[in-house]
Amino acid sequence: MPEPVTGDIDAVRPLRVGRIRSLPRQPSHLGRVAVMAAVAVVLQVTLMPYLTVADGVPDVCVALVVIVAVLRGPFVGAVTGFACGLLVELTTPVGTLGVLALLYLAAGYWCGRFADRPEAESFGLPVVLAVAACAFVQVGYAVVHLLLGAEIVVSAVAVRMIMPTIVLTGLLSFPILLVARRLLGAPMDVEPGMLES
Repeated sequence: MPEPVTGDIDAVRPLRVGRIRSLPRQPSHLGRVAVMAAVAVVLQVTLMPYLTVADGVPDVCVALVVIVAVLRGPFVGAVTGFACGLLVELTTPVGTLGVLALLYLAAGYWCGRFADRPEAESFGLPVVLAVAACAFVQVGYAVVHLLLGAEIVVSAVAVRMIMPTIVLTGLLSFPILLVARRLLGAPMDVEPGMLES
């Protein structure tokens, strides 16, 4: 006959079934991510409008969102993207509040899925992803304006605004990557369960 269980009732509860995640071995540096995002928004709003080629303005925020996503995973990339997009829209006069935030969020989440791959430690993948994400954001923003009834010539917008913006963002993404690597370290996937104290 088995002996009755004495003591704490919590001691006999079965463990929850699910994926077991190990805690990060290095700090996630989320405070540094927040500071970098704030600096990127300030630069995007104040300095970048003066660095134009044709009508293209470099998008520092999308480059930072992609690089943070590659270094810290889809969760941190999506949150950083949404925050950067919303702050840019709140600090500049735009008629479509939330569109840029959602485009940055989608880019951050998608690019963050590459954080677990070995190519995330290279310099080529984040730069290529930054260029692709910039193209996605620029085309998506133009499509939203077309759907809202803006009268624009698509070929002129593509040649004078979208292409120069993509090229300038690609050129600026390499120095942003160097700074982010210095401040954040090696890539690691940070998820909400890891942030519990």
